Amino acid sequence: MGDNKMLELPAGDPSALGFIPGRLNKISSMIDTEVDAGRLPGAATIVLRQGKVVHSHVSGKLDVERPASISTDTLFRLWSQTKPMTAVVLLALFEDGEFLLDEPVSKWIPEFASSSVFNLAPAAEKVRGNYVPTEPARREITIFDLLTMTSGLPSHARTPVMYAPIWQQAQGGSGQSPGDTRINDPALDYDDMVTRLAEMPLHSQPGAIWNYGSDFDVLSLFLTRVSGKDLESLFQEKLLGPLGMNDSSFYCSAENLDRLSTEHRWNSVDEKLIVRDPPETAEKAGRAERRLMSGNGMFGGLVSSPRDFARFAQMLANDGELDGARILGRKTVELMRTNHLGDRSINVYAPNYGFGLGVFVRKSIGSSFLPGSAGAFGWAGAAGTWFFVDPKEELVGMFFTHVFGFMFPTAVQFEKMTYEALS
Repeated sequence: MGDNKMLELPAGDPSALGFIPGRLNKISSMIDTEVDAGRLPGAATIVLRQGKVVHSHVSGKLDVERPASISTDTLFRLWSQTKPMTAVVLLALFEDGEFLLDEPVSKWIPEFASSSVFNLAPAAEKVRGNYVPTEPARREITIFDLLTMTSGLPSHARTPVMYAPIWQQAQGGSGQSPGDTRINDPALDYDDMVTRLAEMPLHSQPGAIWNYGSDFDVLSLFLTRVSGKDLESLFQEKLLGPLGMNDSSFYCSAENLDRLSTEHRWNSVDEKLIVRDPPETAEKAGRAERRLMSGNGMFGGLVSSPRDFARFAQMLANDGELDGARILGRKTVELMRTNHLGDRSINVYAPNYGFGLGVFVRKSIGSSFLPGSAGAFGWAGAAGTWFFVDPKEELVGMFFTHVFGFMFPTAVQFEKMTYEALS
């Protein structure tokens, strides 16, 4: 089930680049086993070291009901794995001098100028006449708060039910809210969905708490305001075009529709994979006039192939440059991949993970359950895409599948086996 296509990035000898080939080959066997057992419809894995491909494997199908096979050219919806790419585009504008990261986002989106915060006082203090439900924010939300996901913006887990009607307008039709049946069919346009968030109190003071929320949706609107361009044009100008990522876009062109993977989900009744979103009717299928483009990943985020995304990941591993295209300065990439949460940890993945600018950052290997390196960084998407970059080992790993809500067990196994193959 191996992949015979040549990747654009050069191939390297695993032994010469510090791998034990027999152990590296176990990754392919593991992926094939998962596909043959019906636990994955298909998957692509890529490992690079020092900028050279030491492992590339594909297995399975574009769709469990059709014969077409996965390849490194297959197009996947990135969902939240769009976030690191959004951060890079934003930092490119930052390097252009368009703004500073500590500026309030209200300078461009005035709806966020006067935020209130839920008053989470202890129960003993909530006596009659001595408690108010909200208090003023101590300061405004900055671009940096949004990049580090510490803005305090409303979210599913932290927003009281009394604000559900506003929340449903802000998220409704995206398929992301509980009970939302209007997948990719919002009543509002994207800009209005984002600004409705400003009508709800923050769950915490800006900068205080990391929380997985809508921060990168606000950043997406910010990017269009500061640049005067739509996200597709801006991403093509600052990132996708210069890197030669010709397969990557917010929408899939008609001529590439045969490469767009079907999105699957688990049927909890019989525990089998079923079709969730086929290419023919997918939001991503040549419907660019709808302009449902989200740098946070709503509506599927960017579409990209493993071969294309490998160029993005290797650019980050190279401190902002690939094949003569300089996307970011070395110190800007260092800022991006640095943990900005201090002793705090994020509430996803495993212990000892902080957050940089749009990426998780591994703080240490102490108290961890997997091998790896402090300083490794990356992110993942809701339909099973996953990547990591390890600057210490000059290593890039990528796992791509197409199951919505997959939660990455095979991806974690892939990362574990990649480290175990180092000599």
